[in-house]
Amino acid sequence: MKKFVIPAVIILIIILGFLGYKTIKSYFKPGIVPTPTPAPIVQLSPDQYPQVSVQFSTDAHYATVKINNINADKLEYNLIYDATVKKNQIQTGVNAAATLNGGKTYEKTQLLGSESSGKFTFHENIKNAFIELTLRDSYGRSVFFGTYPFILTPGSTQNLTLAAN
Repeated sequence: MKKFVIPAVIILIIILGFLGYKTIKSYFKPGIVPTPTPAPIVQLSPDQYPQVSVQFSTDAHYATVKINNINADKLEYNLIYDATVKKNQIQTGVNAAATLNGGKTYEKTQLLGSESSGKFTFHENIKNAFIELTLRDSYGRSVFFGTYPFILTPGSTQNLTLAAN
């Protein structure tokens, strides 16, 4: 009988140790945390659309883009146009992006040309110009996209109108 008691006790200790290990391991195992689901994307309504204007320097070398009534967390825009550069016709432009940190306005002056080592090349005969504006929510999802055409007039300020899609 003693022959069976010692192996039985060893087997019982092994079984209890295994069960105890499993219990302790499951106790400290982190629970499954579901991935948060962002709210549905809501496009801006027309009364929430941004107001876009552009002001040109008198020499037409710079454009200051101003955007008001911004109902988004981030903005991106491309100012695109046809121009003559060193006697060649090209489509070119400038772009910008910003995180607004709760702000409702944005303003940036852009060079209509290029600069390298202090040497400027200004674009000439700018035509077919427009701004493509994208507003994004805090998740980076687009809540507004619009195109605003304009005609470059040196020294002028233009309040731009959203083009029909």
